[in-house]
Amino acid sequence: MPSEATMILRNGRVFTVNAKQPWAEAIAVKDDRIVRVGSNEEVTKLSDDDTVVIDAEGRLVLPGFIDSHIHTSMAYQEFWAKLEDAGSMEAIASIIREYADAHPGDEMVCGNGWGYDAVMSDGRFPNKEDLDQIISDRPMLIVSYCGWVGLGNSKFTEMAVESFKGRSHLELGSMERDPQTNEPTGVFHNPSDLMLLAGELSLMIREKEMDGLRWVFHQLPKYGITSVHEAQSDFRALEVYRKLREEGGLLARAYITYNYEKTTEEDLRRASEMIKDSDEWIRLGVAKLFIDGVPNSHTAAMLDPYSDDSSTNGEARYTPEEFNDIVTTLDGMGFQCMTHSCGDRGVRIALDAYEHAADRNAPRERRHRIEHVETVSEEDIPRFRKLGVIAAMQPIHAVPGSDTSFERTLGSERVSKSFPWRSLDEAGAVLAFSSDWNVVDMNPLPGIQAAVARDWGTGASQAVSLEKAIEAYTLNGAYASFEEDIKGSIEEGKLADFVILSENLFEIEPERIGDVEVLMTVIGGREAHLSGRL
Repeated sequence: MPSEATMILRNGRVFTVNAKQPWAEAIAVKDDRIVRVGSNEEVTKLSDDDTVVIDAEGRLVLPGFIDSHIHTSMAYQEFWAKLEDAGSMEAIASIIREYADAHPGDEMVCGNGWGYDAVMSDGRFPNKEDLDQIISDRPMLIVSYCGWVGLGNSKFTEMAVESFKGRSHLELGSMERDPQTNEPTGVFHNPSDLMLLAGELSLMIREKEMDGLRWVFHQLPKYGITSVHEAQSDFRALEVYRKLREEGGLLARAYITYNYEKTTEEDLRRASEMIKDSDEWIRLGVAKLFIDGVPNSHTAAMLDPYSDDSSTNGEARYTPEEFNDIVTTLDGMGFQCMTHSCGDRGVRIALDAYEHAADRNAPRERRHRIEHVETVSEEDIPRFRKLGVIAAMQPIHAVPGSDTSFERTLGSERVSKSFPWRSLDEAGAVLAFSSDWNVVDMNPLPGIQAAVARDWGTGASQAVSLEKAIEAYTLNGAYASFEEDIKGSIEEGKLADFVILSENLFEIEPERIGDVEVLMTVIGGREAHLSGRL
């Protein structure tokens, strides 16, 4: 007679994220599902000689982490020049020239990760002529750490101008132009347009898509990530995902967006029809929208002017009326909408559009989302719960770093009220946490630390409990993809996705959470990662 359990975990401190049974000692798995959660005695009864036995040795066990906003489709950038540690344009130039010399066959030179403080001079970005001083014999593009600004030399800009002809929707803030001559300066805004352009212009990038996706999905289990919400994708990327799955390399479950910014009516209908093809490994049904940019480059739509430039409060990519119409159309087709908004005015436009769509379309479980929510008006915070809107946020973004552009552009008072996790939680909003990789490290544990140990400035009042932070990285992530019935907590009947940590987060100082190691990751009842320490 076959065993009732193909795998059991025993001797664990299992934090289930299940309010009805918060803690347990052991887990029994049959194939890819959890069949029992309870004591060692209860679970061991279900095993036989063929059952795989995992001894957690008293360690903390959590549901698999769900990264609710990650750019796995951009993993090809791992093959670009790395500019994160470059503190000046001189340092950037040195790294780029060295990279170009090492890759003489690449038709385009690309780098990413630079910080605003490193490149800004006299309040402006370097233009294409400045970039020509680094590389002039082939196109070059270097992208900021946040992905929202790209700097191109003259050859790249010439290619961009040619490619953008006849595609007016890509002029929505994408190419910065000289106010006197109307000539493109070589400064590009908006990542969806920029990456679309780069991918079209560079065969090198398209050829690296599969290698990049294969690489990143091998990294995810090392950090205990068992599911991801890909935040910016298209049909071409979807085919790469499917190919990776066929070869056995899809080592985490994926909720894949459809990027509205690139759409046609025919594509939109096609994407709507594909929703029914979802399963537990590749799920579809969410449309990605942008209403603004980021405060660092004055592209986030703010209610009040920027602190370092009172002449602007940023521009929304669409008028409120246009955005209402777009969201109402997508909502009526059955899409969940996820809208990028960092500015408080952008957040308000998104909330208004979601409310507008709900008033005009048939009642249903919508669960629309706003991504980032870095700043939000206090009067808009209660609307998240009222409208059932998920706040998909990245705690690690709130950690002050060496780049001072966020505080410089917003000012200390707005910064102190930014990233209002606790206020949103106390108002009844659903928080879904994530990394926003490849902008920052994909490891969820530093993100949990940031959310729990927020101790910088007056914003410390927005810290959340450890239980809430874990929930936001697990069960709430499942809720954000309509999958809380099958994952996100350790419960009988759910998918066997869980992790074992090297230390108990509930017993250490919050400031040490980011240093904790994932010793083992199980996805669908199978070992996906095992550290030598277990």
